[in-house]
Amino acid sequence: MTDQGVQTSTIGMRWARRMVIFAVLLLGLGAWASWDAFVVYPRRGQAFAEWAEWQYLLMLKDESRTDPGIMTRNAPVTDPQAELQRLRKDESARQRPSVAARYEWLYALSLVGKLAPENTNYAGVAPRQREEQLAQAWASRDKPAALRGYDIPSQYLMMIVGYGVGAYILFLLARVAITKYRWNPATRALTLPGGATITPADLAEVDKRKWDKFIVFLKIRPGVPSIGDTSVRVDTFRHGKVEEWILEMEREAFGPQEGLSPEAPPAEVGAPPAPESRVDSSAT
Repeated sequence: MTDQGVQTSTIGMRWARRMVIFAVLLLGLGAWASWDAFVVYPRRGQAFAEWAEWQYLLMLKDESRTDPGIMTRNAPVTDPQAELQRLRKDESARQRPSVAARYEWLYALSLVGKLAPENTNYAGVAPRQREEQLAQAWASRDKPAALRGYDIPSQYLMMIVGYGVGAYILFLLARVAITKYRWNPATRALTLPGGATITPADLAEVDKRKWDKFIVFLKIRPGVPSIGDTSVRVDTFRHGKVEEWILEMEREAFGPQEGLSPEAPPAEVGAPPAPESRVDSSAT
């Protein structure tokens, strides 16, 4: 309240708590998906690609018993992108064990963004030497789980949802926090965020059909500057204090019985008026 007695609305704390919880959960989902997308899945995919390369070289090593020199001739892949596309289309070629193993290796590399000639042409190491290195690394270890084609892309989607919706909620919280209603109790005048001011005499109706959802529509009489003959939507769940101000304006404009439901039976003589009830069904 200012020195002149004008009160200012606050952010609805129950609504704000809900939104903060949602934002934390969604941003946490985005962070979890980021960890999986950039650390866990690439690490696992790289491990499987190494294991698949070892299997490929083992197949060639077995074939070299009847075809000496096949490892040197067939192991290097100078254009892995083109070779992967060729093998993907040529199912008959994949009937040969070493070719099927080559396809699995190249596909595993493609899932982690490593399908490049420097990773497949064996320019710096002989295929037999590379097979020995991989055997030392994997002979005593279990086969790693292979990545599926949608594993990493699905994490990107979760990142977009988590960070995107979480950021929107934070933006919404900030916008609601700076959106202010002002109330002058002396004149019972409500100043809207847009700057227009209404008094009880300006109200044609207080529409409470969505009162259970904390939404009220103030129907303004014609002739009111800037907002005459319009309906002003107010969310009393997001904006604290506004509900009591609207109820006070309604009592001033229409009397204390105006807010009763038209379906409610008339109260008995001497009985206290039935309180207005509503269910907190608003999530945003």
